[in-house]
Amino acid sequence: MLPSLTVRSRFPDRRRIALGIASALLALGALASSQSATAPAAAQTSLADELHPATWAILVPSTWLAAPVPRLRRGDLLDVFGMKIGDRAFATPLVYGAAVILADDRGLLLEVDESDAAALASARAGGMQLIALLRSSR
Repeated sequence: MLPSLTVRSRFPDRRRIALGIASALLALGALASSQSATAPAAAQTSLADELHPATWAILVPSTWLAAPVPRLRRGDLLDVFGMKIGDRAFATPLVYGAAVILADDRGLLLEVDESDAAALASARAGGMQLIALLRSSR
């Protein structure tokens, strides 16, 4: 049939209208979801940003401790001693003035310097149990 002999209806096809409405709704949904995904998240500071220069954060698990720690809060200072139990028992100071970052049931997150971190790791590798002593704030 020749195109010049075909007659078009005045009204568009219902399927084309439904397809147009569906595509417009999908486009609006995609635009709305992309804007909500790019919303700026609340600025969170990293733990590394909170540490003082030349310090490290070390987690001392509760299983490494010979005694439960006293009630602690952020900023408290601890002295940590290493203790060896057995026939030739002894105790030695490992860390002086480690700042508490976080204390919970899993352990202690402490801010220490390089020598303190090495002393804790060496003591634990040698089989020592640790004892944390809370310093007075006065």
